[in-house]
Amino acid sequence: MADNANIVDLILAKPFESLPYEEKLRIKQQGRSTHKIDLVQSNRSFQLSWYDKVSWLTGSAVTKKMYCWPCLLMKPSHGCVVWSKVGFGDLSNFDRAYKRHEKSNEHVRSCARLSCMGKIKVEHAINEGARIQVAKHNETVKQNRAFLKRLIDVTSLLGRQELSFRGRDESSESSNKGNYREFTETLAKYDSVLSAQFESSTVFSGMSQTIQNDLIFALAATVSDEIRDEIQDAPFFGWQVDETTDISCRAQLSVIVRYVDSAGQIQERFIGFLDVSGGRDSRSVFDVLNENMQGYNFKDKLVAQTYDGAAVMPSALNGLQAKVKAIAPSAMFVHCYAHRLNLVLSQGAKCLPECRIFFASLSGFANFFSKSTKRTSFLECAGCSRFPRNAPTRWNFTSRIVSTVANNYDGLLQTFDNIIADTTMDDDTLDGAKGFVRKLDDFEFVFMLYTFEQIFSETDVVFDIVQQRAMDVLYCKKIIESVLAFVKEKRSEGAFQAVYAKAADLTSDPRDEPMRKRRLTQDPQERFRNLYMAILDNILEQIPQRFSNLESMLFLELVNPGKFDDMRRAFPEEAFQSVLKSYGRHFDSGRLRSELQVLYSDQDLQGNRGKLCDYLVFLKDMELDSAMPQLYKLFSLVATIGATSAGVERSFSCLKRLKSYTRNTMGQGRLSSLALLAIERTLVKSLEKTPSWYDRVTEHF
Repeated sequence: MADNANIVDLILAKPFESLPYEEKLRIKQQGRSTHKIDLVQSNRSFQLSWYDKVSWLTGSAVTKKMYCWPCLLMKPSHGCVVWSKVGFGDLSNFDRAYKRHEKSNEHVRSCARLSCMGKIKVEHAINEGARIQVAKHNETVKQNRAFLKRLIDVTSLLGRQELSFRGRDESSESSNKGNYREFTETLAKYDSVLSAQFESSTVFSGMSQTIQNDLIFALAATVSDEIRDEIQDAPFFGWQVDETTDISCRAQLSVIVRYVDSAGQIQERFIGFLDVSGGRDSRSVFDVLNENMQGYNFKDKLVAQTYDGAAVMPSALNGLQAKVKAIAPSAMFVHCYAHRLNLVLSQGAKCLPECRIFFASLSGFANFFSKSTKRTSFLECAGCSRFPRNAPTRWNFTSRIVSTVANNYDGLLQTFDNIIADTTMDDDTLDGAKGFVRKLDDFEFVFMLYTFEQIFSETDVVFDIVQQRAMDVLYCKKIIESVLAFVKEKRSEGAFQAVYAKAADLTSDPRDEPMRKRRLTQDPQERFRNLYMAILDNILEQIPQRFSNLESMLFLELVNPGKFDDMRRAFPEEAFQSVLKSYGRHFDSGRLRSELQVLYSDQDLQGNRGKLCDYLVFLKDMELDSAMPQLYKLFSLVATIGATSAGVERSFSCLKRLKSYTRNTMGQGRLSSLALLAIERTLVKSLEKTPSWYDRVTEHF
């Protein structure tokens, strides 16, 4: 309907009672018109102050008459025709007329009915039968909500514990109806609400697959709302994105967000799995992220973006991080130094087909011994170290396998020979042992083994150092430069000859093979020299690329407790300008400088100089987040950009458990929702203790 100025004229033309109920509520909320009326009689004229004097008065600029707003809307069955339909225009008798009208029964009744509109329906207040029906309906709703609470608890339990919901046969005669039905039917033996609903309900039993999905989605939506609310209260957040393929060969994008919550705790939350099967290039991934992350205000709050996978490799113009930064200016592309080093090594390992074949074969060693304790016992008898057990996607784990095989080469050969000689071994074990013996006797495999072993022996030490001293940017920069110098040193003819000679000594020199047995006509030593140099060249190329923005991370020094004493003597101007250059729009530079100077000079404010997460809690406990807001924001920023790959790796493990070979037809929405309940089980359990939990889930349901 039109604006407030001509609302009276429209109601006169189209009676209020003929309008839809929603429109009536809108008009009631909008209220009466209080515009000036061009009404003049003899020496008197309409006064705007009358609206303040008479709370129910309204007027029409068209008819130039005054009306009673409640009577105009409610239209009394008799009487009040002047104030509700014709309009009042006798200015000389206005005072006496309005006082007489507001005392009338019709006016009082109209005011009461208008006041009750939207709270109780008038026809219900009049019709006793309708009131009884409403009471019965409300009782049914109450029973259904009590029943729904039980279903919410069952769904939450199954989701948190990563248990399947459905059974192959869910009929009443089935001996296994699936966890969802079996749980609820077992609880019904001890719960009167469940048993009564199962016995009496013909409409809402809560057992259908549609209800199960709706409950899963409602629970996940409630958890997502909580995460979204926490991010809205946080000063910043960062996201970590990685891609994998599930059991049904669908490309899944895992999204993890990192932020500091209102209690000063660093949180890493799982957002969901996003289907990117339609395209895995940077443009397609960006479109999916942009669509699904709109509700998180990432254009203003995103300060860090971390990626893995070939589809989102760094690129100045076309990479995913560049597209995100174009609409979220503060979204710096970051990795923790240790993870960057992992990426450097992974790219070095994937640079050539020979490298990919080598690492695929290498992972087989760990898998072989992890499947049987009997096989492991042979390792111990030969005096060999056990193989590490971890996710094969982590390159520090791969380096440990390289080290284990290289340092136990002779012992592994003896181990496999003993397994082959054992007549009690099964065929799979014997075939595997014979295959590994052939690998250990293969020159190319051994050459690759010791090529990477000399690299990993250096980078493993660096990996541990940069994890411990991530805040010391200048020190980490020196360490990375030392790695670069080490790799350059190994890219020499002497280093190549040493690796080649060692491999030839353990196996046999391929140059000694007859020409007819050689796989290639090229000189074998020249071929392996080219392979060796290509691996090192790739690593030398990756290191500067992955660590090119170390200078922009110099502001991490500002919150390095180990340097507070030095900074008290000389303010770290270069590091201070670094934070202003990258994130200046989020800070009051003058206030931040003052608060940092106070921090460096006052040891009481420095707490115990422990971990960053402990210091954030210290600031909160001492209420310094309000006294020194810029300092707290800086600590929150540093905590937010401290990205690791642990979150996405954890989500991939959950994906493998949820979408297995026997559960491979699960829809995308159900998969992402179940993963959210499983990964964020701690958050779910804390939400279950809040009074509004059931109401929030029910609202989504």
